[in-house]
Amino acid sequence: MPARSSSLIPRPLGQLADTAPTVPDDLPGLLTCLAQVPDPRRDQGRHHPLAFVLSLAACAVLAGAKSLAAIAEWAADAPPNVLARLGGPCREPGRGPVAPAEATVRRVLQRIDGDALDTAVGSWLAGRERAAGQEENDSDRRPLPSLAVDGKTVRGARRTDGTQVHLLAAMTGIGLVTAQREVDATTNEITVFQPLLAPLNLHG
Repeated sequence: MPARSSSLIPRPLGQLADTAPTVPDDLPGLLTCLAQVPDPRRDQGRHHPLAFVLSLAACAVLAGAKSLAAIAEWAADAPPNVLARLGGPCREPGRGPVAPAEATVRRVLQRIDGDALDTAVGSWLAGRERAAGQEENDSDRRPLPSLAVDGKTVRGARRTDGTQVHLLAAMTGIGLVTAQREVDATTNEITVFQPLLAPLNLHG
């Protein structure tokens, strides 16, 4: 069944729901990562940059949004200075940025390349974890570098043919999901394992 405006958030943004609270210094890094996601829309008729829509969605999820409708509501309530910091364009002199409509948010999040968004969100989360590790001086308390890969069936999510959605995720030693990919119904986790790890930095 196609996603509706009240549908749950896309799986890549779900990684943000359980992360530690962010600080203003985290924002530039998040915007940089999201800017790497390809835009699935045609050039004609774009009113809002893709990175702006994605950053609004990410911040809404970090603030507790759990559905597409909640993301759009958070964006609509965001003050102009927040919209500007997230890359919102000013189209009229003397007027601040305008949040995208709910229909725009829904269409973008339904059409976005899930793997590309996963990679962007995962790279930002991994960067936060590395920065936190560098600030931790007590090596006895710092967990050893590790990465675990596990599969899970997403509860309540089904494809248009009725089959359940199954994900393969890579997690760090503290439970941070740095990458995840959907396992197609016609294959298994083994075929997804190498592509899942390919973009990750496995040094050490």
